Amino acid sequence: MTSAAPAVGALRRLLSELGEDWRTGAVEVGGRPGGVLYLVAGRIAYAETPATPTLGERLVASGRVSPAAWNAARAEGRGARLLVRDGLIGPNELALRLVAAIGDATRLLLRSEGAPLRFVPGARHWLGVVVPHRVPGPDLYRRSVTNAPRPRPGRSRSTACGSRP
Repeated sequence: MTSAAPAVGALRRLLSELGEDWRTGAVEVGGRPGGVLYLVAGRIAYAETPATPTLGERLVASGRVSPAAWNAARAEGRGARLLVRDGLIGPNELALRLVAAIGDATRLLLRSEGAPLRFVPGARHWLGVVVPHRVPGPDLYRRSVTNAPRPRPGRSRSTACGSRP
């Protein structure tokens, strides 16, 4: 067991509990680099840490959104809806870029050693909900397997997927 295991375990346990209880709020992770995971109804709606680029930094650096457009969206507090409404970025591209930002920040926060954790009920990120992600619980794999689409009776798997025998 590494020295990071207790901190990782504590954060994962907290996220699982909050997810199972469908809680909304912010999980503040102290220490270095520190950061925040925002949950909406038990799902991760956004995550940030100073050690990874934010969604805004990614969009501006890629040239998809100008700094002025990003600052306007942030100033209005309508975030993602404004960017999509104004045609600056499509909803699917925004969702994919958001997933990358959430993944990078979450991965780093899960490796925080001995970081103090604090849940702030009701706190929300100004960006709003774009793609909420369910916090994995212990039975996530079992549910994904039992809820997986199955071929219709009387059709082989290859036929159900569109290929010919």
